[in-house]
Amino acid sequence: MTGVLERAASAFIAPAPPSPGPVAAPPRFAPRALVLGSARDGVPVAAALAGGLRERAPAAVLITWPSPEPPRPALGTPGASRLVAGLQLRGLEAVARGRLAWLALAPADLGLARRALAAAEGPVVVAITGPRCAAIDALLAEQDHVVLVLPDDADPRLAELAREGLTEARAGLGAPIVRGPLTAPGARAAALAGWGRLKVPA
Repeated sequence: MTGVLERAASAFIAPAPPSPGPVAAPPRFAPRALVLGSARDGVPVAAALAGGLRERAPAAVLITWPSPEPPRPALGTPGASRLVAGLQLRGLEAVARGRLAWLALAPADLGLARRALAAAEGPVVVAITGPRCAAIDALLAEQDHVVLVLPDDADPRLAELAREGLTEARAGLGAPIVRGPLTAPGARAAALAGWGRLKVPA
């Protein structure tokens, strides 16, 4: 297995040591999804998926982890701005981008994802681009949808191992959706600006 595949396998399959302390599950009022992939491919898919989940809501929340720095604010809809204001009241530094309230979590702040999930009034998509850990496995079991984003040229053996690992982590709640990155012209830029829209396959 090459170095690239070893890093990918570590991100998707091998859980890190468990983190201490139980965390209460957030209330469920709107669709929840979790996307695993690289920062380059997984985050745009997650942003577009958040846009697709907000059909009956004015905006959606996108949580990205780990993020070395927050995204810059951009033109946001009133609905996204309201979600941002609600998150900021709870000490969560989100920014509005298009139809999204975008919360970028630093490497040490994964625990704040639970606070955001509990506080969000609309659909939420969590984009995980770092290695799995006990906190992520807990999130996996609570999502309506889990999407695994792999490059189109990924080793099929790696894809199957990753899929099996995530299916096991979801404890019988269903296999993850496996898909490739956004490739349509302009799709990635639109997603990152908060205007993308990606439907979850039935």
